[in-house]
Formats: sequence, structure tokens, C-alpha cells
Amino acid sequence: MTRLLLTHPYPSVLRAAVAARFVPHLQVVVPNVQAGRDLRGALRGAGQAVTLTQVAREALRTAGWTLLSPGARDAFFRQILADVPLSYLEPLQLRGGTLRSLQRLMGELMRSNVQPDALLRVAAPGREQDVAQTYAALLARCEATKTYDSAGSEFFAARLTASLLPARPTLVYGFAYFDAAQVALLDRLLAPGSLITLPFTAGVRGLGRTQATLEALTRLGFEVTPLDGPARLTGDQVMAAYVGAHAAPTSLHKETFPDIESEVRACLRQVRDWVAKGTAPERLAVIVRSEQTYLGTLMDVAREYGLPLVSGQQVPLLHTPLGGLIQAWVEAHTKEWRYSAVRRLLSHPLLALSFDALARGRALQPGCPAGLTAWHPDLGWLEVPEETTWRGGLGLLQRLMAELGVLARCKNDPALNVALSLLLDRLQAESRWEGSCSQGAVLNLIEHALETVTVPVLLGRSGVRVATPLAALGRQFDYVWVLGLADTLFPARTVDHPLIDSVIRARWTEQGVTVPDASTLASVEEALFLGAVAGAGIDLVVSRPRRGADGRELRPSRFWSRLGDVNPAERASPLGSESERHLALALQGGRLPDGLDIKVAVERDRDAGLPGAHAGQLQTPVAVSGWRWSPTQLHSAGACRYRWFAQKLLRLDEPTDPDQGEDRRVVGTLLHAALEGALQGEAPSDTTADRVRRAETALTRQDRLSRASGELRPGPLWPVVREEIRRTAVRAVQSSSFVPEGWRPLHLEARREFEVQAGPHTFSLVGVIDRVDQTPDGLTVTDYKTGSYVSKVVHGGVMNLEIQLPLYMAATGATGGRYLSIEQGRPLPPGAGPGAEGPRKKYSWGEHQTRVTDFLVGLGDALTRGDVAPSPDDKREACAYCNLKPVCRDRGQPVLEGQP
Repeated sequence: MTRLLLTHPYPSVLRAAVAARFVPHLQVVVPNVQAGRDLRGALRGAGQAVTLTQVAREALRTAGWTLLSPGARDAFFRQILADVPLSYLEPLQLRGGTLRSLQRLMGELMRSNVQPDALLRVAAPGREQDVAQTYAALLARCEATKTYDSAGSEFFAARLTASLLPARPTLVYGFAYFDAAQVALLDRLLAPGSLITLPFTAGVRGLGRTQATLEALTRLGFEVTPLDGPARLTGDQVMAAYVGAHAAPTSLHKETFPDIESEVRACLRQVRDWVAKGTAPERLAVIVRSEQTYLGTLMDVAREYGLPLVSGQQVPLLHTPLGGLIQAWVEAHTKEWRYSAVRRLLSHPLLALSFDALARGRALQPGCPAGLTAWHPDLGWLEVPEETTWRGGLGLLQRLMAELGVLARCKNDPALNVALSLLLDRLQAESRWEGSCSQGAVLNLIEHALETVTVPVLLGRSGVRVATPLAALGRQFDYVWVLGLADTLFPARTVDHPLIDSVIRARWTEQGVTVPDASTLASVEEALFLGAVAGAGIDLVVSRPRRGADGRELRPSRFWSRLGDVNPAERASPLGSESERHLALALQGGRLPDGLDIKVAVERDRDAGLPGAHAGQLQTPVAVSGWRWSPTQLHSAGACRYRWFAQKLLRLDEPTDPDQGEDRRVVGTLLHAALEGALQGEAPSDTTADRVRRAETALTRQDRLSRASGELRPGPLWPVVREEIRRTAVRAVQSSSFVPEGWRPLHLEARREFEVQAGPHTFSLVGVIDRVDQTPDGLTVTDYKTGSYVSKVVHGGVMNLEIQLPLYMAATGATGGRYLSIEQGRPLPPGAGPGAEGPRKKYSWGEHQTRVTDFLVGLGDALTRGDVAPSPDDKREACAYCNLKPVCRDRGQPVLEGQP
């Protein structure tokens, strides 16, 4: 007997040939576990099917080998790098990216069945020698310790002796190709009488990887047996059309969508329709090549549709809600329990606390104190002691899960229960739960476990299979939908490894060391695509989005183009959720359920730009005379009425950044205090030096008060920043503009309450005036500005009207006003009052007063109407730093320079 290699382009023919030739003593090897379940239904007397990786790992386990755990993998590779005399990579070896890159390359070399002595012989000095020596050291250490990485399962199993890996008659079914290590393992594993199937047609482009596999098996003595048979199933017919043998079948549909979400919604609506018509969910498959692009959208839409999905995709625990909670707990330790870290931990949605963490967090602002006791006196146990034991440190994590509500949620959340069980099992196995340790060791172990423990993305016992092309190999479904036939999605982008490019690989191949390059990897994508479509029995849909998740336009993939022109399906799949049905009804002008028509009318009015209840129109007007105004409030309302309304009436205050130490407002407070202190107790005989001394004393006093109140949270560079503030204040006090010749300060930091009449509106104002001086031209108001920015309000669509100085002048009876820049030590133009006028200046004091009155009248009229709609300037300068953008209904666009 010999070993047979059965070839045919159609999977149904291969399956029928295998069923006819199968005998019960044959071991069954398949590309994935699900393919084995499908195949056993067609074979009589078949035992349990296994994957080639399972065969390799079982043989290695029997030989005493141990699989590297994800947690030990990095440490294993670091030990190897420490023992290798690197040259090119020596300065880069400590970088995490270098370690990951080398691990990937070592796996590629093992899958290519490269022998270390051959690689050392062909490698050129420099980076090639570094790679070759690292590879040789890796294999030597693996063999010395009988430890192997998952990427080398087939490679190491093929090197076992015949007694450890006995050959036996085997059926190998469902693979689209084999890499070199798998070919070597099959040669050792398959005894005479074995069968291998390979979907292949000679002379067809795109099957380069499959042809290379056939040639490799032929060199090993496998006898090629071409089969005959017609294309019966949809998958067979599509493959025939792809290779140019037949026209595309009517059961193949090509669909194009504007974006990924539209594509996923159409797919899952069709899947729901198939299920509703009696197809079992297990007989359906949604195939995606780019899981990270599609899985999130598939999960969200499936939840909306109530459609069960299952997938073998695994993600690190760190990327799950449980991982986020535990990472927040770890970071709270490393950030010394600062306010922001504690807030992130205690406000996590998985926790069930005895108090409202969000309300408590707001109450602790703006001081933002550090520590757990500021939030609740009974939470101090959450911190791991500096010196502890493994049992004690990890026991705190278990206590967190139990006492703060996470464990209770596990009863109703299988995914959370699985994630927590996997994490605790790994922590106990890695720590062995014994001995003493430090806080850092416990936290490092937990962080490492979060990165290396993986959990299923879509957990479930049954449902519609979301599969990668590899997971779909060898399987048979009734209906298949392949998503994402666009460039960079399917096929995925293939590139050579940055250390070993195509030129190096070509030279190695000429010298007898073959490592696949980017072109070979591209042919792998083609084999995966054909394997994906081959599983469709009745109906096959392929689709592509015109734009990716980032909005970038995507070109059709070469697979899409080679399938030719196919008419899209002329069918209207039922909408998948109630919200979709309501949306479609509204767009068609149909009658909506009670209550929804009101919401639709609101959105239509908003889209048309019409005022309404949700566009800043209040049913109850705001009485201007009944409100206590400050210049700051008038500036806010003058820049945008909605911003004032949200901040003052809705109390949507600007959030405090708890990690920010000193900010611009605190700096301004310190500088104002220094300049006020400089003139406190001013005597006619005082010199500039006396003013400087008083300014420095006042600055020190305000620094202490700001720290005590929590407004100032000094960082490590605060001494340097404070010195710069002191020098700025001293320069301002020493400036000739601080107290000009003939000026005499009368009032410092004077609080004034006054009224301003503007048409029918009376504004009650209160403000703190920095200075009022007696000057040769009469009383002058001085307002300090830290830099050069002066707040202005919108008048005539432009933010160009200054209102504070005219109001303060009206309150004090002053004849002039100025802004004094502390940092620049000089007045800012143009000022206010008759003294600011001049023959070469466009400024007019009378016009300034008129514009201020017009502004107040307009503001009063709007508020009396209840109009607090967004009212920014035409250029939207008022929107640049507004923190209310997430709730603002302004739909306008800024006017660009040069546009009408």
C-alpha cells in the first residue's frame, strides 16, 4: 500500500471520495475541531477527529515536552536574547517591540522547517547573523529544557523519534495547503494506506501555495490521484467560476454597501431571515478575515437583533470590562491613589458600591484630594500592603470581586464568570499561592495575567458561527456570507518581516533555505478565500464596504473582481429590530406609533434649522432683572447664550482635570494677589523696592491659601513655575505703567454692586474691580490681565465687543479704563473712555457705549423670549474651547476667510 494524495477542485467531490475509501481504523485529522464534527457525520465508524496541532502536542507531551504558557513566553525569549552575542540588535534588544518582532520571526522560521545549521551557513553578517544565532539558541534551549512555543508544535513533533511518534494510517481532510513544518510532520505521521485531500486544479493562477504543497508531498512519495466529478453545490460552482471553468451560479450574490455598519446590518438581517425560514443557526456562517474590524459591529448589531453568534476568537482579558476594572485597581496603586485614579476605579460600572461614586467625585472637586478615605472611610482595605504574601495580595483581589458586587454579577453573566475564573486560575498557578512577596510583585503578576489570559469574544454553546477563513476550512454550511471583500480587509495586507526582506529571502532560497516571502503569503490569502466560499451548500453572499471604519475609501479586492459581474439579490430582507422598522416607516412617511411621531417632528425641525423645544427655546422666559449678573456671566452669554444657559441654569460646569496641577486660573490668581499686595498700605514716600517686597509677601500668602483650599495642586516642577510667577510679578510692579506718574491708587479689589439700564431691561451687576486710580484726567479703572487676551462678546456676528471696562466705568463714575497685562508690563490697546480716542485711531467712546447698550438690549430681548439657542459668532471662535459640544445642537459651519 502507498500513501494517496486525492486532488480535485470541488470539496463535495473530495468528501464523497473520502467517504467511499474510509475504513474505521483510519485516524482522522482536520484543520479545526468543527470540521471534524462535520466530517464524522459523513463517515461511518469514524472516531474522534483531531487537528494536526493536537496530534503534535500530544506527541510532545508523551515525550515529556512542556508547552510554554503565555505568561512564561516573554521571559523565555528574554533569557535567550541575554545569552546570544548580538551585534545589529544589541542596542534594540530591550525594547518590547524587538521582542515581539523576533518572536514572530522565530515562529515563521519554525513553520518553514528551517534547520539552524543551514540558516547559520547562509546568513550574512549583521542582522541576518543575529537572527540565525537567536534561532539556533532558541532551538537549543527548547531541546535542552524540553519546552516549546505554540508556533513550533509541528516543527518539534516532526523531530521526535519513531518510537515517540509512531506512524499510523490516517485521513487528512479539509486543508487548503500545508506549511513546510506540517509537511514534515505528515511525512513522519502518515503510514501506508493514508489519505490526504487537496483542493487543486493544475494550471490555475492563484493556487500557488496549494501547488507548492502538492509538489512537496509528491517529493515525499505521496501518490497523486486526480478525481472526477461535477460541481453540484454552490461552493463548487463558485470555485469553478473563480478559476474560469464556468459562469457564476445564480446562487452567488454580490452586495456593495456604503460602510461597514450597513454591510453588517444587511448580513445579519439576511441571517435572521434564513433562521426564520427554518434553517438551524449551526448551518449558517458569517466569515470575516479582519476580525478586529468586524467583530465589534457584529456583536452590537446581533445584540440589537436578538441573534445568537458564536466565535472562537480570543482577546486578552485586559480588553474586557473585567480587565478594565482590575487594571484601574492596579493603576490606582502605581499612581499613589490620586483622585483621578480612585475616581476611575470607583466609578467603574461593574462595581456595586454603598454610595454614589459619581456624586461623591463631584463633591470632592475642585480640591480633588488623594487617597481612598476621602471617598469613604471603609475602603482602605483596597490597597495592597508594601510587604505581603501571595495569598494575602491575591486575596485582596478576590475580596474586591466579592464585596464590591462583581461576583454577584457572574451569576447572570456567563462571559464575566468565565473571564474571572480564567484569571483566578492563572494567578493561583503562577504564584503557587504560597510565600511572601512585595506589593510590586503582586501587581506585576496581575498585569501580566491581564495581558496574557485570553477569553472568548462571543461566548455561547450554539448560534450562528462567525468564523475566520481558517476556522471555516473543511466545513460545510447551507448558507454562507463572506464580509469585507475589499483591499486590506480580505485579502489582508501581506508584507515581509522588517528584519528579513524579500531580497534576503530570495538569496537564502538560492542557497537551499526557503522562507516564504510576501508574494507567497498573498497566495495563502487566495487559498483561504477559496476554502471559505467552498463551504456554501445552497446560497453564498459576498459583500464589501465602500469605506472602512476610518472613513477611508476602500477598493474592491482582487477576489471580488475575479468573481465577475453578478446581479445583486433582488430580495428585501426583513428589518432586524424595532428601531430599524420605525426609522424605515418614518423615512417612507408612514404612520408611527404614538409618541414617536413627536420625536420625529423634533428631529425634522432640528435638521431644517427651525427653533423648537430641543433647540434652546424655553417655555418659561428668563427674567433679566431677577438675575444677578457678573461680567464673566455677560461674557459667557455674549459669546453664546446656550453656553451661559448650560453652565448657570443647568449647572454643567467645566470639568476639573484632577491630574493637572497648577493651571492658568491659579497662576492668574497668584499674580493678581501679588499686584494687589504691592499697593496695600501704599504711602507717599514708598519706593518701588517697597512695592516689590509687599508683592512677594502677598504672593507667598496666596500660594499658601491656594494649597489649603485645593485650588493649587503643585507638581514636581512647581518651585520652578513659582519662581517664574514671582519674576513676572516683580517685572510688572517695576514697570512704569504699573503706577504712572501722577496716578494715585484709591481702591484695590473693590466689590461693587450696581444696575445698568438697557432699553426695557435692568441688569443687576456685581463685580470686583482690580483698581481705581485718581489720575490727572479723572478716575481710571484698571483691570489686570495675566497675558494679552481680553474677553469679548459677539456683536453683528463678530466677536469684537469689549464690555467690562464700560460697565465698571459706569459703576464708579470713572472717565477712563484700561487693561494692564501683567506678563507684558504694559496696557493693552485700545482701552475705554475719551482718553482712548485719538486722531489716528478708529476708536470712538460714544460708539463703544452705544454698542454695549445694543448688546445688553439684544441679550435681554432674547432671554425674555426664552431664547437660549446657540448664538456663537460667524467664525465659531466661541466654539473653539467650549466643553458643551457633546450636547450642543448648533449645526452651523464656520465661515472661512474670503467666503461670503
